[in-house]
Amino acid sequence: MKTLFATPLIKTSILIFAAIFLSNPANAQLVCNAFVGGSCTQINAMYVKLDSTSRIAGVLGNTAAENAMLKFARDNGINYLIMYDLQGLAANSTRATQLASLISRAKTQYGIQQVGAALAESQFADNIVAYNNSHATNERIDVLNVEREFWRSTTNRAGEFDTTINILNYFKTVAVANNLITEIYIGWITATEGVRLGDSVDRVLVHYYRQTDTDIINYGVERLQYLAGASRKVKVIPIFSNEGPTTTDDAETYFMGNWLATNPNDKAYKTWLSGYNAITANWKNNIEIIGSNWFLYNHFPVIYASKPNHITSNPVNQTACVGQTKTFTVASSATNKTYCWLKNGKCLADGGNISGARTASLSISNITTQDFASYAARVISYDSANPTSYTSNAASLTAGTSCSGSSTNLALNKSVTASSFIAAGYEPAKVVDGNSTTTRWASAYSGTQWIQVDLGTITSVNRVKLTWDPAYAIDYQILISSNGSNWTTLRSITGNTSLINDNSGLNGSGRYIRINGTTKALPAWGFSMYELEVY
Repeated sequence: MKTLFATPLIKTSILIFAAIFLSNPANAQLVCNAFVGGSCTQINAMYVKLDSTSRIAGVLGNTAAENAMLKFARDNGINYLIMYDLQGLAANSTRATQLASLISRAKTQYGIQQVGAALAESQFADNIVAYNNSHATNERIDVLNVEREFWRSTTNRAGEFDTTINILNYFKTVAVANNLITEIYIGWITATEGVRLGDSVDRVLVHYYRQTDTDIINYGVERLQYLAGASRKVKVIPIFSNEGPTTTDDAETYFMGNWLATNPNDKAYKTWLSGYNAITANWKNNIEIIGSNWFLYNHFPVIYASKPNHITSNPVNQTACVGQTKTFTVASSATNKTYCWLKNGKCLADGGNISGARTASLSISNITTQDFASYAARVISYDSANPTSYTSNAASLTAGTSCSGSSTNLALNKSVTASSFIAAGYEPAKVVDGNSTTTRWASAYSGTQWIQVDLGTITSVNRVKLTWDPAYAIDYQILISSNGSNWTTLRSITGNTSLINDNSGLNGSGRYIRINGTTKALPAWGFSMYELEVY
C-alpha cells in the first residue's frame, strides 16, 4: 500500500457496539468482537507483510517472526489480519502449508477471527478459493481484499476505475459462492466513484495517513460523503499508518511512526471516532463505522522495540461451583491506562453477572456453566514513556470437583405433558429429546400455557435451562412439585429477552418441573421451546 496525498476534509459514521449475549436475563453478558479506542467494534485490523523486501522483513516461514506478530496482535486486541503477498497462491504448495499453520495458530490461539488476502487481479480470488478448499476451516482465508490504486492513474483513471469495479464484481461473485467477505482499500475518490464502490463491496477501508492525530477526521471528509451516496449502508474502516523516517514502506514521506513513540496506537481511532461522532450530517445515516485498521505490522517492532510490558501481575486459575462469585485481578505499572477484560478472546462489558470489566478486577457473580471459560485482561497504557498495549496471561475458570449436584440432564427422554400442543410434530416430548436446535414443542396460540417433565423420582434441583424458539416467554415461572398437584415456585422470571435461559442457583426438591408461561414474546402465537434441561 503506497502512501497518498492530502486533500480536504472528512467526517464519518456511526459507532457500532457489537454486543452479543446468550444467557438468562440475570446473567446476560455483553461482549464485543474487538475493543479499540475505548469502544466495542466489529473489527480491529492490521496489515501484515508475509514476504521480505529490501526495506521490510516478512514473517511467513519464520516461526519466531510469526509468533512475535501473533503476540503483538493479541496484546493489541487485533482480531483481523490482512495479508500481503498471497497473489497466485498455489493450493498445495509449501507456502500454502506455511500459511495454513500461521492462520490456524492465529485463529485458535491468538484471538484472530478473520484473515484477509490483499489482491490486485480477478484470477487471484480463484487461487484463494482453491487454497480454502484444500484446507480445514480454521486454516482458511475469510476476506477478499482489493488493493488497486486507481486514483493514482495519470493517463486513464476512468479505465483503471472500471477495471477495479470489474475485479470487485468478480470478487463478489466468488465471495457469495464461497461464503467470503469482500472489501477494498481506497485513497481519493470522486462522488461517482464513491457510489459505485459503495454498491459493489461489503466494506471499504479508507486511508487516514497523517503524522499525528490532530484534527484527523477533517482529512478528506468528502470521501465518506461520496460513499454514503450508495444505495445501501456502507461499512467503513479507517486506516492509520505507522510508517516513520526509519520505518517506512515509502521513500517519499512518513506518517505516525514518530507520534507512536509517545502515543498508543489505540489513540488514533479514539481521536478519529470522537471527531466523527461530533459531525452532524444526514449522510452519516448511510455510513456504518465498524472498526479500525493499521498499516503495517512489520513496522511496529522497531517502534516498540524498547517498550517494556507494563503488566506486573497476571490473573490466576480458579475453580467455582454454579451460583458462586469469583474475581480475577490484574496489575499494571502504567499510570494512565484502560482495561478490557476478555472472555475466550472477546471483550466483556459490565452487565448481567459481570462487573469491573473496565477495571483491574473482574467479578463474575451467580456463576453458571456458561461462565466456565478462559479470562485475560488487555491493559492499554497512555503513559507517554510507554504507550503500549499488553494482554495478560489467560486464567481459566473451571467447575470444582467437589461441587454438589450433577452434570447429568435429569430431564433427558423423561415423560412430558403440556397444557396443549399445536399440531403433530410439535409434541411436548420434543423438549427432552436432546435436540436443542431442530425439534420443538409449540403450544396453542391463546392464553397462558405450561409444560412439565416427570423426573421419575424426587430429586434435588438447582438448575433449569430453557432453549426457546423466537416464540419465547417474556414472563414465566419455574415450578416444582413432589406429586404433580401441589406446586412451589422455584423462580419467577419477568422481562426475559433471551432465547437461552440458564437458570442456576435454584434450591428445591421434587419429581415434577413445570414451566408456566404467562406473557408471550409473539402475541399472535403461543409458546415454543426447543429443549428443557434439569440438573
